[in-house]
Amino acid sequence: MKREAESGPNLDPRKRTILKAVVKDYVLTAEPVGSRTLARRYDLGLSPATIRNELADLEAEGFIRQPHPSAGRIPSDWGYRFYVDHLMDASTAPAPDSIEHAFSHDLQDLLLRTAKLTAVLAGCTAIVRAPRFGASRIKHLQLVSLGEQEAMLVMVTDRGLNNQLLRLPSNISSEELQTLSNLLNASLKGQQINNSALNLACEEMRAYQDFLGTLWGMIRENVAEKVYLANTSFLAQQPEFEVGRISTLLDFLESDEMVAGLMDNLFVGSRVKVIIGSENPLPGLRDCSLVSASYSVGKDCVGELGVIGPTRMDYPKAIHAIETVADLLSGVLNEFFGGDDEKEKR
Repeated sequence: MKREAESGPNLDPRKRTILKAVVKDYVLTAEPVGSRTLARRYDLGLSPATIRNELADLEAEGFIRQPHPSAGRIPSDWGYRFYVDHLMDASTAPAPDSIEHAFSHDLQDLLLRTAKLTAVLAGCTAIVRAPRFGASRIKHLQLVSLGEQEAMLVMVTDRGLNNQLLRLPSNISSEELQTLSNLLNASLKGQQINNSALNLACEEMRAYQDFLGTLWGMIRENVAEKVYLANTSFLAQQPEFEVGRISTLLDFLESDEMVAGLMDNLFVGSRVKVIIGSENPLPGLRDCSLVSASYSVGKDCVGELGVIGPTRMDYPKAIHAIETVADLLSGVLNEFFGGDDEKEKR
């Protein structure tokens, strides 16, 4: 995947090396870094006095700042941006071979496991937005018997997919379930997911009215925005965020609608995007950074995933995690629901 990049000022090699060291040290320690610390911890080949002069120049140019007069320096949002676009090394962290094992039950389970995997790889709070249906049209509905009065509803639309376990009434046999699947496809294929289409189908299948009422509820639920989170405790562990700030952040993350709106603002097709601090579209997140990307079924981007943390984020690690998991998730979804053409390409 390609990342967003912006042109920046032409910093000389010495300043680039020092800025890179400041970012790395602050990400690691969360403590402002001074010239003596840089000289001691990093093989810069420069005296503390020379480093101090370069730090003063970098501060004057807006790449670093002092949180208070007697402290060392920390990166500014612009400093992080320059680091992400021009200085950081690619992460060499090993990637999991697959998340296909997560597809053992239903899409919700897969997305929750995907969020957990992203959080582990990135070391941040992870967000995975479920595939969006909206006013999409149904391509296929299938009720698959799992035995013991259980079945799986598989719904594929022109914008995404979902599958969900449901409990069957004891009086519905496997043969009747297949009959219902055939009737559902005959009634709903090509239709938008709305009440009128569902009610019309229900009129044609009155014998199964109670069961269909439960089924319609599931279909409507699948239309709603869903966001899956993992490792929210990470935010509370960051020294930048005091108790009141954490409460505000967690309240925001608990609202699927607000998080989905944020992902709408960050939606970038198949490209990874990094939003740093003041670049954030929401004022309440101006001291956070986000890394996001979309995942796809076929040629269509159907959902997004991302990580959120303080601007003191390990950006190479976070970007590597997002790239890796977005590719893995797209691969799993295409393998199961991408259609014959997609399977032949794999």
